[in-house]
Amino acid sequence: ASSSSSSSSSSAAASAPTAPEDIAAWRAATDVVKDILGDDDDERADTVVAKAFGWRAQGYWRNQKVCEVPNMERIEASLAYLASVGVTRENIGAIVSKQPEIFACDVEQLEAATTHIEKNFFMKRNTSGFVKFVVRVPMALGCNVDCAGEGRACEGECNRCWART
Repeated sequence: ASSSSSSSSSSAAASAPTAPEDIAAWRAATDVVKDILGDDDDERADTVVAKAFGWRAQGYWRNQKVCEVPNMERIEASLAYLASVGVTRENIGAIVSKQPEIFACDVEQLEAATTHIEKNFFMKRNTSGFVKFVVRVPMALGCNVDCAGEGRACEGECNRCWART
């Protein structure tokens, strides 16, 4: 067992994929993150991708995503969905900066969250109020549990619960 040859490598890179095709997918995802953030910082992009795809602590994903290799088709579909509900690329950068995991949410999750926001917070997609809300509270796009709203006992999924928004 050999130790890492570079002590300056980021912890995200140390826990990134090793298969060539997976490394290519990781790099493509980090390139998108750098574009969204308007920042060429490789370490910051690695950190966002690592958190988004479960290569770091599981406080958000709770083992739903564990060391998942980024899928560019899904990422582009999710970014297109966000654009379709009025979230600009600049706003997506603010969202991803605050809540990196949103970068890895699939369209179904984003659609369910958008519907919940419209129904329960009385904000319509494609409005400035909706966009301001998701930029201010980006975790709302990843919420999929509503213990309080459904009259259930706490499920312990607080990082993804609507009660926190």
